[in-house]
Amino acid sequence: MWNIPEDVLEILQRFVGELKPNIKNPKDERRMFFDEFSLQDQDKILNFFRENQPLILNDILKGRGQFASEWFLVILKLSDIKWILKPINEVIDFYSGDVAFSPRGSLLIGKITMQRKGGDGGRESAKMLQFKINPAALFN
Repeated sequence: MWNIPEDVLEILQRFVGELKPNIKNPKDERRMFFDEFSLQDQDKILNFFRENQPLILNDILKGRGQFASEWFLVILKLSDIKWILKPINEVIDFYSGDVAFSPRGSLLIGKITMQRKGGDGGRESAKMLQFKINPAALFN
């Protein structure tokens, strides 16, 4: 979908646990965190996501084809209800930013965290990438 080069794909597969760690004493014997990869591999990941950030954010937030979103609605219910409706391109700009590694060994793509999904009791679906946003941040 994003024409991921084979070497970057292998790094991502080790990150999510499709491939076993290739280092001694990993933090988790099922997978690797980005801070456990060589500096060369870390640069490959950072460069790929920096170069492809516009495409990736569009796919994550807007989608493709006939079901691509033009608007982004957030409803926040605390003591009262607040809502905000923004054009999707404005939302994409808001979440864009620097690509860097998080303190916990995942990847930050602007204001979006990319991590291993996990939490599926060992099922294969735990070995997927998960992109997390804080929609309430649009209220600030």
